[in-house]
Order: sequence, then structure tokens, then C-alpha cells
Amino acid sequence: MRSAIPFFWQPKGVVPSLEALPLCKHVLQKKDVTFAVSEKLPQEHPLLVAELAGGKVIGDLRLTATADNLVIGGVQTVFGCSNPDGHYVLKRHRFRLPKYRHGTALLLGASNSDNYYHWLLDSLPRWKLLQAAGWRDYDFVLLHSLPRQFQDQTLDWLEVPASKRLRCSKNFVHQFERLVVPSMPFPTEEVSGWVCEWLRSLVPARTSGLEKLYLSRRGVCGRQLANEAELQAALMAQGFVPVQLETLSVTEQARLLSTARCVVAPHGAALTNVVFAPPGALLVELFHPQHKNRCYANLAAACGHHYASLDGCAIPQGNGKRLENTVDVSAVLKLIEANCQPAGGKFH
Repeated sequence: MRSAIPFFWQPKGVVPSLEALPLCKHVLQKKDVTFAVSEKLPQEHPLLVAELAGGKVIGDLRLTATADNLVIGGVQTVFGCSNPDGHYVLKRHRFRLPKYRHGTALLLGASNSDNYYHWLLDSLPRWKLLQAAGWRDYDFVLLHSLPRQFQDQTLDWLEVPASKRLRCSKNFVHQFERLVVPSMPFPTEEVSGWVCEWLRSLVPARTSGLEKLYLSRRGVCGRQLANEAELQAALMAQGFVPVQLETLSVTEQARLLSTARCVVAPHGAALTNVVFAPPGALLVELFHPQHKNRCYANLAAACGHHYASLDGCAIPQGNGKRLENTVDVSAVLKLIEANCQPAGGKFH
């Protein structure tokens, strides 16, 4: 019986990527599935799947390592890190218990896959890579320790049995008889078109439905729009329908967005669902001036959508715990008018 004595796990070294991982007794095979997935991918980001004998997952999907504790760069927490051997997570000391399991484990979740955006775009598409490499027989699919309903709902789409979904606790070094590790689906801070096409293929689109949507953050903590009532009333006068996507299942969200031609929303995870909108839709993103990034502009470009954004005006908060702002309602309406050109009842 293997010891269950807690210990400080430490890496024996770092290899920068799956491509650089040498074949040896611990690395049984590597498959390049780039062209099986898409012929349009950049050569600098090949899509590989590696099979490791005795491969390890450290904590809640933080790191992946070989049986002799060589950390693999380019995946999990060190994804997008130009100097993975200097990453703070490799220097973190934590008592962990060793846990060994017989059978084959497929690494699906990334270290931030408890977040809806990162789950849908960074983690779930790795299933296509695993399938392209021929991995249809398995004992475990590895997930983040924090359970999320959207994870289980989308895994139902893929027909992954609930009994094979294994959540990896931060308290363990998880070791498997066989660990199968896929690349991340696209370079950091980018989105690939094949991911958008594949996600849309998982949920049949509606033939008709709502075309103008306002995605509210009313039911979400943080980054509230203080004058949302004014904005919502103005948008409803233009035919927009307000929705709170967190009240819907992922399937319901996907089907709702599948007919959307114009989406207005404050920056937030709900905007990930524009991946299900038909190409050519318009996304108008409203930013808190202190909380901005390009992730949804990149997603819109990968989907073939049009994109526009507007910065709001921050409201000082005494407790410092909430980010609230107001938005110029007339500026939002002008932005929609400038970018939405109705043609036969559609937007293009």
C-alpha cells in the first residue's frame, strides 16, 4: 500500500511545452492533432496530446508533471508564461497527500476553469483535441475542485458520465496510471475560430427568436451599472429585451443567443455566450474604466462579429469593495445606431 504521509511536493525541473517534452519511459506518446482540428491555426501553436505513464496533477489542476516530477509548461497555471520555471506556483510550499489511481485520466479542466469564460473557451474545447487523438476509452475526466453547474451541464452535452468526472482537490498530488494531457486550444489572450465553430455545433440554433438583447448584471456581485434602469428603459424603447443569463441553464443561454443580432452588456462572464450568436452580430460592451480587457473583443473577432465598446464613469466607493459606474445612455444609443445597419430586418 502506498504511503499517505503528507509532504512538500517540489518539481525536479520544467520543460517549456508539450512539444519540448521528450519521449521516454514516462512519456509514452505524443500526437499532433493540429490539422485534424483546423487547417487555419498558426504554426507557432501546434495542438498536441501527450500520454504520460504515472503522470501527476498537482493540487486543483495547478500543474501537470511527469512521474519523475518534471513540470510541463504551456498548460494549466503556467499557460502563457514565457518563463515557466520562474513562476511563483513552482515555489509554493504546501503539505499535500499523495493519491494514486489506476486507469486512464483525461485532463480537461484548466487551473481557472471555475470561471465561465475560461471553462467554455480554455477548457471545454480540449475535449475536441482528446477526441481527435482517439481517446474515447477513459476512467476519469479531471476537473477543478470547485463544482460549477455550467461544467456539468456542458459535460452532459459531451455525454461524459457523471461517475467519471473527478474533481482534483488542492490537498493532493494526484497520480494516475495513465494521464492524457492536451494542449491549450489557442495562444494566450487570443481566441481561435475553430473553438467558436465547435461550441456552436454543440447546441442546435433556433430558427427564430429574440434579435436584440441587453444582458444585465443585476443579479451578479460587483461592477454594477448604477443607472441601469435608465439604460434599460431606453434600450427597451428600441426593441431590446433585458435578460439575466445567470438564471438560465447553459443550453438556454446558448439557444437564446443563437438568434441575437445585437447584444449590449456590461463587461462580464455572460458575454462569453456571444460565441453562440450567428456570425455578423454586433456586440456593444460597456466597461467600468478601472476594469477593462480585450477578451470579448478578441472573441467577437474570432466569431466574425462586429464589436464596439464604451467606457463608463466610475463612482467612488468608500468601502472599496464594489466597482460601480454610470454610462452615458445617449452615447450607447448612438453607438448602436452607428454600428447596426438594418437590412431586411437583420443586422449586419
